Amino acid sequence: MADETAPFDRLSDEELAALAKHSGDAYGALIGRYLPSLKKLSRLYTRISADRDDLVSEGILGLMSAVHGYDPGRGAGFSTFAGICVNRRMLSALKKSSRIKSREEPLDAEIVQEDASPEKTVLDREALSEVFKEISTGLTPLEKSVFSEYLSGKSYDAVAEKLGINRKAVDNALARVRRKLREKIR
Repeated sequence: MADETAPFDRLSDEELAALAKHSGDAYGALIGRYLPSLKKLSRLYTRISADRDDLVSEGILGLMSAVHGYDPGRGAGFSTFAGICVNRRMLSALKKSSRIKSREEPLDAEIVQEDASPEKTVLDREALSEVFKEISTGLTPLEKSVFSEYLSGKSYDAVAEKLGINRKAVDNALARVRRKLREKIR
């Protein structure tokens, strides 16, 4: 069985990118050529392997954008243009991911410390329970529902689906709950 990428090995990046616009085989060869660089770049951006895999996927999408947006008449080589597209795509994914993670942080993360003794953790959780009881009288019905579903361990998307609202409404309701909790705690 002959190596199907062999005919593409002799082509420059620019030639291969031009072919990749119309050929899946050429696109596959281009990905194969750039994959080691994508993996290396993902390791520079994050140490978590699942995140690296996601970043490599984003890098491939950036490479796809570069293939379709590359114009050799603008003076830059394909690798330069692809590098910019890939970097932007990966950084955008990282920013989006960090915004989602920071919004989905546990509501009690500021109160209950992970390195606390078991007794302190139990006392903190009991105090937190009292705060939750007090604040429940200050929550709207929507906030209570969203908060309850969230505390049961559901993701924003699962809460939205169960309550028949959109993800943004869940995010807004939980932001209000966080604000109200912080006011009660301080």
